[in-house]
Amino acid sequence: MIETGDSAAAVPCDENETGADCPPLVYAFGVRKATGHPLTWDDVKSGARAAEFDWLWIHLNVNSEEAAQWARAQDFMPGAAAEALFAMETRPRMTRFDSGVAVNLRGVNHNPGAEPEDMVSLRIWADAKRVVTARRRVVKAIADVRAIIERPNSGPRDPGEFVALLASKITNAIEPYVEEVTDAIDELEDVALEENERNIRARLADARRTAVQLRRYVAPQRDAINSLSLSDVALFDARTRLNLRETSDAVTRMTEEIDAARERAMILHEQIMDQRSETMNRNMLILATATAVFLPLQFIVGLLGINVAGIPGAHSPLAFWVVVGVSLSIGAAMIGFFRARGWI
Repeated sequence: MIETGDSAAAVPCDENETGADCPPLVYAFGVRKATGHPLTWDDVKSGARAAEFDWLWIHLNVNSEEAAQWARAQDFMPGAAAEALFAMETRPRMTRFDSGVAVNLRGVNHNPGAEPEDMVSLRIWADAKRVVTARRRVVKAIADVRAIIERPNSGPRDPGEFVALLASKITNAIEPYVEEVTDAIDELEDVALEENERNIRARLADARRTAVQLRRYVAPQRDAINSLSLSDVALFDARTRLNLRETSDAVTRMTEEIDAARERAMILHEQIMDQRSETMNRNMLILATATAVFLPLQFIVGLLGINVAGIPGAHSPLAFWVVVGVSLSIGAAMIGFFRARGWI
């Protein structure tokens, strides 16, 4: 897929490229009767064709200084919203302004060589006539929404529906990875007592780390989408709020599943450590028992082994067997005593 840039000067970049040398515009559409029509960067900058459409979608490259300058110069977008679009670091949140809403969301990282839980940011400004989105790295949900808008009469009718659709696509893309974490914990619980402890602990650590990284963004994303669904912004009609509420419920469910997976992973880790401690204690008990049994025998051997005259039985051929018998009797008596006390 080729990004649409300035038709005169920009060199198109591949969809996976996001460098500062790429065009400021990823792509843009004017939407009329739920059908998107492509716009160029010249169209966006001049605004001359805006009146032809019901609303506009403009998708920008955050790494482009030209895109940042354009956003800061727009009267329809508050300065704080423009700065939020191009901030270096973002967390999921929703901020309401008099003229619209600014929303930051996080999506699964599908970029080559990246970990899915290393979630990518998507920044959104939406008002009654336009949606401006910006990304630093490629967000797959954007491509999915683009495919819908390009189909005749199948796209969102207004910016509110667009935001709800985009939130739904991002949420649906996260859910399989949440299920992977819970399935990994299920599998580890089943084999925890069978496989090698070191292998289990390594896999458990990976699952816990993934759960922590997912929750870092999924939990605040739940709050952001919930705020959208409960807001009284004129941008969202009753049907759009219902869709946002369903998306919020889905994110809430995923957050609860992640929390449950983390708790189960913690309990499983404690069980493994308890099992390890029990094994060590059992081994130590065996060693302690052996030491206690042989301690009096070592005393007898040491006493009879001193190199002085007068050792009883030194010249008797039966003395050795008598000592062996006494030693075995003492050992048996010690073992019997430990068993009677329930120590072994």
